Amino acid sequence: MWEPSIKTANCLAKCYLLLAIYLAFVVWVFYFAGIKNAFLLSALDILLHYGGYLAHLAVGFLAGYILMGVRSRQTQAARLEIQAILNITLWAISVSIGNSFLVATVGKSMNMPYMIGFFKQSGYAIWFLYFIMIAESIGAAGVLLHFKFKMGILASIGLVLIMLGAIYTHWHNNDSFSDSYAAVSQLINLSIILLLYYLEKQVTPKPADTQIYVV
Repeated sequence: MWEPSIKTANCLAKCYLLLAIYLAFVVWVFYFAGIKNAFLLSALDILLHYGGYLAHLAVGFLAGYILMGVRSRQTQAARLEIQAILNITLWAISVSIGNSFLVATVGKSMNMPYMIGFFKQSGYAIWFLYFIMIAESIGAAGVLLHFKFKMGILASIGLVLIMLGAIYTHWHNNDSFSDSYAAVSQLINLSIILLLYYLEKQVTPKPADTQIYVV
């Protein structure tokens, strides 16, 4: 496995953050800008498709690099370098996950007749649809605002439960696996961000590490 230097890994994390922001912007343009030009829509679709692949490769590699770094680097300077890479990676995947759930909620609100019909067909009450939409929005906000309010872990666990429910619903309805692909993809992303939250606690200096004794 290629193990880049700290400087290279930091650069890769920054590129991943820029890619996540770029993809978030393109998603909103693609779905909600009302573009009618077939060529432009096709170009945006290709950018989202292959950009998504690059994002998945980047976050997977960075998560593995950070995990190995936390386990192997014991000096304070090395841990601070790993912490910097971890923070950038967390920002990037937070943008990716938070934005995707916000887009999904807006998409549901713009297709309410279809969503109501799907929930009725699946045996759910209409109020449950609104509950899911609100829960996804709160979960997305919790992930995006993790660095401020430290609610990312609870928000991610809640979103994991929603995605498991979505997969179960499609299985119960005998839908094809492709209908569950988005939920499975989100479960993978949420698993990675939960791992990063755990590693964040491992590299965060403890009070005892920074305590100064005066004699």
